[in-house]
Amino acid sequence: MMINLEDIKEFYTWSQKQAKASFILAVSMCISGFVLMVVAILLPVVFRLSFQMSIIPAVGGAITEVIAGTALIVYRNSLSQLNHYHKALHEDERFLSSVNLLGKFSTVEARDDMLREIIRSEIQMNLAVIHENVKSDSSSIKENSKK
Repeated sequence: MMINLEDIKEFYTWSQKQAKASFILAVSMCISGFVLMVVAILLPVVFRLSFQMSIIPAVGGAITEVIAGTALIVYRNSLSQLNHYHKALHEDERFLSSVNLLGKFSTVEARDDMLREIIRSEIQMNLAVIHENVKSDSSSIKENSKK
């Protein structure tokens, strides 16, 4: 269990780095695309050139903005994954703390009763998560079928 917890922590750190990198990429691409669009607009006005000369920077700005949008989608997915791992870390830590507290009970019977309660609680939480996932999946299917 402790090895799994360490693996989840490592993956959480990796996901966090990925989310930061995606966000930095998205912001820099948004700024670059905006600058290219402004250049495309100002080029014919400032240098009295034909508007045909501004087509290339305008297309480049549009392509850059599409790439920025893609990077933002990756960032959103990274954050979703990061939240999933954070939740998993919290649940594992809570479970391990509960099991660790079993040693503080004075009698074997009290420990057994508490262990049963911990197991019952874990099963109820897992069933609630499964029920929630099924419910969200069915609502997603309904929304997609309406489209």
